[in-house]
Amino acid sequence: TSTTTTTMPAPVDVTKYTALVTSCQGTALGQTSTSANNTGITTVAPSTVSPNGNLLVKITPDPMVIPTSAGGQTIQYLSQVKIKIPVPTGSSFVSATLTGGSNIGSGAPTVAQAAGVITLTVPGYLTAGTTAVLPTINLTLKATGALNTQINTILAGNSYSNPGITFNVQIVLFGINVPTACFVTPSPVFSSTTIS
Repeated sequence: TSTTTTTMPAPVDVTKYTALVTSCQGTALGQTSTSANNTGITTVAPSTVSPNGNLLVKITPDPMVIPTSAGGQTIQYLSQVKIKIPVPTGSSFVSATLTGGSNIGSGAPTVAQAAGVITLTVPGYLTAGTTAVLPTINLTLKATGALNTQINTILAGNSYSNPGITFNVQIVLFGINVPTACFVTPSPVFSSTTIS
């Protein structure tokens, strides 16, 4: 007699770049302005994960070119940049850490999960005319869904009142701070890992 064993192929890490065309809106002193902002996300994630196994997804936002002006006003800096990613369906949050980042000011960036949303916060100040390299989120998830479920990472938010990206714009004139909210709809899939 002979016994045949089947070995599942090892998961392959897949690197993917996703372009984002965000709609942004800033409001200050009763005035509102809207604009489009082109950016993107690079992810590295395994193609598959075993049921109840852990997977690591690396999420790297595009560098941010900090504008020197907007709406006819001179910008001094950006602050409190936040990028929100929901905990994917079919998974549970285990942990998140940050690596890298440069030209992001003196405030230490953080990443935290609350109410099913993972938030990267870069307090700044991100000086106008510079390029801020945002840190990579190293996100560990546990596969909790059924077989063949896809664990997809996306950007949170779907409106100005429920944004996926927010930041403050400091205007030189009168020292005005302009809260700005951005979203993408529909939000594209950054990475996809199949439970198998």
